[in-house]
Amino acid sequence: MNYWYVARANEIFIDTDNFARSMRHTKMRLQGAIECRKLDVAYVMQRPSRSTNHVHTIITLKNDLPAIQRAVWALVLHSDIYRAACTVMRACENVVAPDVLISPYAQFLHGNKPVIVRGYDDFCDCDNKHNAAGMEQCPAAHRLRGDKRTLTFFGKPSRNKCEVWL
Repeated sequence: MNYWYVARANEIFIDTDNFARSMRHTKMRLQGAIECRKLDVAYVMQRPSRSTNHVHTIITLKNDLPAIQRAVWALVLHSDIYRAACTVMRACENVVAPDVLISPYAQFLHGNKPVIVRGYDDFCDCDNKHNAAGMEQCPAAHRLRGDKRTLTFFGKPSRNKCEVWL
């Protein structure tokens, strides 16, 4: 089962591809942002994804931020750069649910007392990766993003020589 979390106005989603390398940087940047009063953080929740050395983090703020600002913070906090760029583009295109995490966990937990639970917003039982082709068939993607579920923004890297670069 895949559980879909849609970022709320007070949540920054971090998709960390190399936990061992990136988490120290993420924590240092987040603490610096707190100390400089750039972010007012209520709590942080984290879960591993299905991939090795890969985690999903939800940073819950005490105040709301626009989607593009949350995506920029995700970049600064070492989230996957391509994912964050796509989130910015979806926000610019007014796509509903521009920022999602797809997790194998039905809940994110914050362990301090009282325990805070963040439940999922939608779910699917897709076996395939949620790339453009997978999003086309995914019922959760259809429910959350409708006809804009397969938007792509940047194209794929080419192995051909760049013709416009001298």
